[in-house]
Order: sequence, then structure tokens, then C-alpha cells
Amino acid sequence: MSSRLSVDVSSERVFTAVTGSGMLALWDPAAFTHVVDYDSWEVELLDDEPVVEHIRAGRLVPLNILSDGRFGVLVRQGAAGELTERERQYAQNSSEPYLFVSTGVAKISGIEEVGSFDEEESTVADMTPTEIDLPAGSYAVTVHLLDWEAEPGATDDKGDATPTALPDFVVLIAPADGGSFRTDIETFDDLD
Repeated sequence: MSSRLSVDVSSERVFTAVTGSGMLALWDPAAFTHVVDYDSWEVELLDDEPVVEHIRAGRLVPLNILSDGRFGVLVRQGAAGELTERERQYAQNSSEPYLFVSTGVAKISGIEEVGSFDEEESTVADMTPTEIDLPAGSYAVTVHLLDWEAEPGATDDKGDATPTALPDFVVLIAPADGGSFRTDIETFDDLD
């Protein structure tokens, strides 16, 4: 069962997403209903070329830093969506906007979870995609990578994130107003 996040102009939520394949993704589940097992996933998402085609078509936005792990992701939607002053202070990298075409729902997960898998076929134990209500339409999605550990008080004595720590990613979703969109599989041009 997916956790569900309703997103509107005034809402945001931080949740955890996991990948063992080095990439998280924001994706439209209607575009991947035919991905039902590893064989069909492999055709659509194993190699870069088909992933880039999904990016170009607005079906998938990569949150790709070439690293496995558990990541905090904050999703914020709205025409005026922008980083807070605190987030800007610790922003390490920001992407150019990606096109995302929603059919009414979006999901965020590790790339290995993209598709219509049964819970039993999930490749990441206890981590199903987070579902986001996102009205049908075209959106500009900008991804920001935060250096949350640089903020004083972000970690406890054991080095773990405190409850008030910033997330790893802030994903801003705004109505698309034309223009050009990023199509690279790597979200950021250079990682520090």
C-alpha cells in the first residue's frame, strides 16, 4: 500500500524514500502500468536511454545523485513555490526545471520501485512509493539538494538527524508555463 500525500498550494510534507539503485524518481504511475515485473522493468528503466525518453516525455523526474540510501524528501507545490530562507542557506545544488505531466497522481520512490508491482514484488523491504495527489496537467519540477548536515544542531550525539533537520531534497512543483526543460538523467550538473 502506498503512503498518500495530498499536495496543494499550501501543503508540504517530508517523507523518506529509499533506493539501492542510486536514483530516486518522481513518476506518473499511469505511464508505467505495463511495468509489472523485473523483465518489463528492465526494458523500461534499466538503461539510461529509455529513462531519458521517459524524462523527455514528462513521465519521470530523476532525483539522481548516484548514491544509494534513505533520503528525506520534501515536496512543495504551487505557483509561488520556492525555497525557504533556511533551505536556501543550505542548498548545495539546484536543478534546472524538469517537465512533469501528471494524470492526477504522482509517486516518489527509488527507480527500482517504478511500475505497478504488487507489494510482495517490491524490491525494497517496507518502502513503497509515496503517492501524491497532483491535478492532471503539466508542471515544472525543480529539485534542490540540501547540505542539511552543515546546519548547527542538525545531528545528535550519535550523528543521526534530529527531528528538526532539513531533508536531503526539496522538490518544488509549479505549473509549467512553457520554456525549455532539463532532460539529463543526472539531476545536477556538478555535485560538490
